[in-house]
Amino acid sequence: MVSKERADQIAGGVFLIGLGLLFTNVLSFWPGILFVIGVSNIARGMAEGRAWYNVSGGLWLIGLGAVFLLGFNWPVILILIGLSTLFGINVKNEWGDSRSEKAGNDEKLKNDDLSDNVRTDVI
Repeated sequence: MVSKERADQIAGGVFLIGLGLLFTNVLSFWPGILFVIGVSNIARGMAEGRAWYNVSGGLWLIGLGAVFLLGFNWPVILILIGLSTLFGINVKNEWGDSRSEKAGNDEKLKNDDLSDNVRTDVI
């Protein structure tokens, strides 16, 4: 995990490399820009050490770019939604949900603070 500034530099570098590839006509601009934005988003998330659900937007952009590159059709989008749901649940369970852990720790701290304020000498 690197600092936010370094993660921004990495994402910017990946984005500029992708734009360079687009302008050399490796891919057409329209679906290609979705790939470039998606890959730079994933690079930023990986550099910051984020879990799956924070970089899934980049994977969605790459998936949508592939759908538009191969020809737009609804069954492929529905398949992508299903895979994203299944894969996202498996990865969240494996890595744990940091938000629920944080909420549990905050609740525990709040309960500890309340128990410190309770007087036990009063009958």
